[in-house]
Amino acid sequence: METKQLVYKMLTENTGKHFLDSGGTDGRMWQRNQRKTMQDFEDEDEESYVFDYRYGDIERTVSVFHFLTNNLEIDDICEEFNRLQDENDNWDAVCNLYGVSTEAYEMLDELHDIEIERTWNTYNGDSDLSQILQGSNLIIDGEYYHIIQIHNGADARGGYTHARMFKGGDYCDGMIHEYLREYMDRCEIQEYIDEGYLTDIKDIDDESITYTIKEILKRCEELKSDCSHP
Repeated sequence: METKQLVYKMLTENTGKHFLDSGGTDGRMWQRNQRKTMQDFEDEDEESYVFDYRYGDIERTVSVFHFLTNNLEIDDICEEFNRLQDENDNWDAVCNLYGVSTEAYEMLDELHDIEIERTWNTYNGDSDLSQILQGSNLIIDGEYYHIIQIHNGADARGGYTHARMFKGGDYCDGMIHEYLREYMDRCEIQEYIDEGYLTDIKDIDDESITYTIKEILKRCEELKSDCSHP
């Protein structure tokens, strides 16, 4: 299975629902994503920005689909791991990995040299990703791999897909995407504006409204002025 097909499968995977979660009737991410085609995800911007006129904040969103598909690959090790994950509906592996079946981990442990570098959840830090990711960075036979789950539920405590394995590039250790950063702070966004990468931004609540950078900077100055006068 190609990387795009697997990521699409994960994004639309039914991760269940519970009467105590906040998803309502159809508010969970898997329910929203199942309304989309592969082309819909491909047509998304890699990153998008909106402006909150009331508070003067620029918010950035990174498409999880593009974040995962633009640089990751699936090789023979990934194929075998993912096949075992699909065939075995348990997350019982005795190891520092999330969402992994005993059978899939035993295959890796028996056939390959494995080093688990770190295990993470993007919910626990700053992230601009459109959905939460949970996973681990590994070195297998000297090359970088990622075991990843996508959060498709309503609450971050549950609703994660089965873990799938992808092979990462050789460009860095522990990074999923070569150049599209998971998070940018206010100063980094300001640098984007100063360098001319952002020319206009839509309103956070009404996409029919678009602000020029000049209008955004003017609004931010107004808010600073208001704060300086009690």
